[in-house]
Amino acid sequence: MSNELTFESAHEQINAYVEKLEKGNLSLEESMECYEKAFKLMEFCYKQLDDCKLRITEINERFEKLNKTGDVFDD
Repeated sequence: MSNELTFESAHEQINAYVEKLEKGNLSLEESMECYEKAFKLMEFCYKQLDDCKLRITEINERFEKLNKTGDVFDD
């Protein structure tokens, strides 16, 4: 995937592939290509979501530490 790809643009591309597949006027090979491309984009999106989840967890841990000790920056 390109470094310029965003979650939102990947999501839009997935939707476009799904629409093409739902129309049903593609050959088997074209359908497989759409499916594979959509799957790669989905992998990208899931990685983005996992990365965000990790960042949120880290921020929440720092916040809890701040609440307990009053000093979040004593790493």
